[in-house]
Amino acid sequence: MAQKEAIIFDLFETLITEFVDGSRKVSRASRDYGNLIGLSNSEFQQQWNERQEMRMNRGFPTYRAVMMDILEKNDLPYVEHVIEALYQERIHEKKVPFMNINTDVIDLLKQLKREPVKLGVISNCTEEEVQGWAECPLADNFDEVIFSYQVGCAKPDAAIYELACSRLGVNPKHCMFVGDGGSNELAGARSAGMDAYQAAWYVPDFISSKISGFPRLTKPNELYEQFLDKQ
Repeated sequence: MAQKEAIIFDLFETLITEFVDGSRKVSRASRDYGNLIGLSNSEFQQQWNERQEMRMNRGFPTYRAVMMDILEKNDLPYVEHVIEALYQERIHEKKVPFMNINTDVIDLLKQLKREPVKLGVISNCTEEEVQGWAECPLADNFDEVIFSYQVGCAKPDAAIYELACSRLGVNPKHCMFVGDGGSNELAGARSAGMDAYQAAWYVPDFISSKISGFPRLTKPNELYEQFLDKQ
């Protein structure tokens, strides 16, 4: 059994959550994209989702670039003040989860910081989604943080796991990865040579149970116990 020298965390729905009792902390229901940009809410969401991979891997470097592409493809005008207002609203929405961190997660990180282990984060994200990171209580606990939009690749691409291990100075076989399982990240971590664990403390059972084949952690402190077992 390889001793573990590093633990790499997913960010959204692992270290922070955008949901409370199954609903988003900040509701998007009040947005009327039909009135704002000329697409119905459902049409906009579909086109936004179609661009997810490119939003995460620097294909679209900014929120404005995504919006410009959507509008151009639909022969709709780009109205600067409307897009700027939507951009600022999205920044606010995405900052909310960083303002109230689960104390169990903080306690886990404090425990791990007392151990001879390096800590990292890999997040599939865009620039506006992580503007709350630098000032949140989590940031100072990590040795390396990799945001996909900055490095041009995203989970489950092996390159992003390899980059994280390289920056941390560890072999993947000496690394644990923990995440809720979105974006096929657990299989990606395992393929890269890491031990992968499902963080299920934020994710409803009916969703987390759809992911199988990985140890399932229902509370943050269970990860600490797993780490100690590997030493």
